[in-house]
Amino acid sequence: MRRIVVLVAVLGVAGCGLMKKTDDGALQAEAPPANAAAKDDGALASKGTAPAIKGAPFAAATAPAPAAPPATGGTTTLDTRAIDEATGLTGAVMPDGAYRITKPRGDLKVALDGFTITPRMGLAGWVAFRPHSSGAMLRGVMPVAADELQTVVSALANAGLEPTALHPHFVGEEPRTAFVHFSGLGNTVALARGVRDVLDGIVRIRAARPTKAPAGEIRSDLDVARLDTALGARGEHDGQVYRVAIPRSDLHVTELGVELGATMSPTSWAAFQGNSERSAVAGELMLLPAEVQHVIHALREAHIGVVGIHDESMREEPRLVFVSFWGVGRPDALAAGVRKALDQLPHGG
Repeated sequence: MRRIVVLVAVLGVAGCGLMKKTDDGALQAEAPPANAAAKDDGALASKGTAPAIKGAPFAAATAPAPAAPPATGGTTTLDTRAIDEATGLTGAVMPDGAYRITKPRGDLKVALDGFTITPRMGLAGWVAFRPHSSGAMLRGVMPVAADELQTVVSALANAGLEPTALHPHFVGEEPRTAFVHFSGLGNTVALARGVRDVLDGIVRIRAARPTKAPAGEIRSDLDVARLDTALGARGEHDGQVYRVAIPRSDLHVTELGVELGATMSPTSWAAFQGNSERSAVAGELMLLPAEVQHVIHALREAHIGVVGIHDESMREEPRLVFVSFWGVGRPDALAAGVRKALDQLPHGG
């Protein structure tokens, strides 16, 4: 009878959590991890200041609880001056504490379907540093021409940075371009010098083989208010390109147990160029795997081309999939197509 009572007691405790053995050999329940129930409760914002979203189906029904500060893996701080000196660029400390450097590829003269692909149309790179107990965590992406690709990949590998994704954003553009995502963890200055090695390799190639500017002036005559209404979001127009960031408030992203925060996390976006008769749209949507096929069907029904399906990291949590798109037509129809794709996302993700 005593054995039965002990067995029942052990089974009752085991049902509530993991078991561990104490120093005297007895079994006791081990508390579940503190973040086990809150794994999917965080929020993902766009890089920089997020635009207001009007009626987007994936916006939270109520304001989310304040997010905890991103984990850094330690108490170290970033030496931003050393980063600037090592990269040869100047960045800025973002509200979430990450240090971000933007690198537009204005030196690449890319054209597609009669449109010039400017940095705001998707031809800009960036790197971001976050404090970590080992020094820093780095994440970045760089658009590169086909003749730059292997030089960039070699420079990353030689510097101890990890290429994590390689994909197109366009199909049929001249010259051909690809996007290289990379990450790193360790000494801050060493990571920054690795970024400089990548940039120096690009400079050498472009100096030897400069690209020619596409013919014609870049002009954009778009009805910004109508695009805002069609997309259900507020974008920004600089006279050449209308661009809108579309954050997902239902997702947060971690890597190696570190909360990436808004600056280092990816986001959805769309950019328009042209006039009321003929425009182009380029963009990328951040999705959970179960959402991908619904979004692809919506884009194709709107005659918007799907030009890339990829992830951006091998260690992200949760797993994210990115669908890149390109379309040409009347801006109202293109914006309605993007909106239809966004409408496929379930409320709250």
